Amino acid sequence: MGELGNAKILGGVGALLGLVGLGFIGFILKLLAVKKISEATGNDEIFQKYLYAAILGIVSSLILFVAVMLPAMRGRAMDVVGMGVVGVVGIVLLIAAVLFMKISYDLIAKETGVGMFHTVALLYIIGAVLMVVMIGALVLFIAIILEVVAFFSLPDEVPGRGEASPAI
Repeated sequence: MGELGNAKILGGVGALLGLVGLGFIGFILKLLAVKKISEATGNDEIFQKYLYAAILGIVSSLILFVAVMLPAMRGRAMDVVGMGVVGVVGIVLLIAAVLFMKISYDLIAKETGVGMFHTVALLYIIGAVLMVVMIGALVLFIAIILEVVAFFSLPDEVPGRGEASPAI
């Protein structure tokens, strides 16, 4: 299996697991896949930006979880302003996370020649922004499906860096 073969499997399976409700395991597998792609292409920025996205995504999820669960645990509703502020902060961090992921996926598309990563990145941004009006969940679902396709479309070798053809 080539330099990108393991990344193809890890990323594709990781994205599939996200579709069937095993998002955390899928997230770890995609993180490992992006690390392998970064190493195979020699472009550290790919993993660096994806790691920023992962950290911001986790922080935004925790903030949004607290915004929803804290009032429920106290048995009373959080004041509307406080809940709104926490929600806006969480959404802004989520959008920032998706922007870092877009940079990473655009670099993957450039380095590997798999343009589907551009489309996935764009759909993630649109989905994150549209989450405010709840249509975003459908867009994100489509993005995840295309993410599976993008990972499984990776070549086994980095284009231009494969084995040299024998001289005739």
